[in-house]
Amino acid sequence: MPSFTTQIPNLYKSGPIIEVLISPSRLLVQMLKDKNQPIPQNVKVLSMIDTGATSTVVRSDIIEKIGISPIGVVKINTPSSVGVECYQYQAAIVFPNNLAIETSDLIAAPLQGQHIQCLVGRDILRHGVLIYNGYAQIVTFSV
Repeated sequence: MPSFTTQIPNLYKSGPIIEVLISPSRLLVQMLKDKNQPIPQNVKVLSMIDTGATSTVVRSDIIEKIGISPIGVVKINTPSSVGVECYQYQAAIVFPNNLAIETSDLIAAPLQGQHIQCLVGRDILRHGVLIYNGYAQIVTFSV
């Protein structure tokens, strides 16, 4: 079972923060290769695993760096607003140990006032087992 484990100093205060890559989906990469078009780049981001988030959310400027196009528009609720329209994307989240999971629920949103660039939501977490070991300050994710 592919997995990664990371120890996070002061896990209680910082939360489950990890670096991930946001990359174009395999389908998009294959379509672009078939057409001899340039492949969008992967972007490394600081993310937080968020079991309260239905979908994975990434800052809009990260999507611009990757250069992928939206596949739709969705309305999201945040702690401070309701019904915010955001673009939705198909992409892959690549965790440590090259553990990659694709989603069509990636949403671009401002994430203002945050020290992170991405929230990894349940659209990704539903594919595996998340272990939050507060005592040892360790987070493990297996698929």
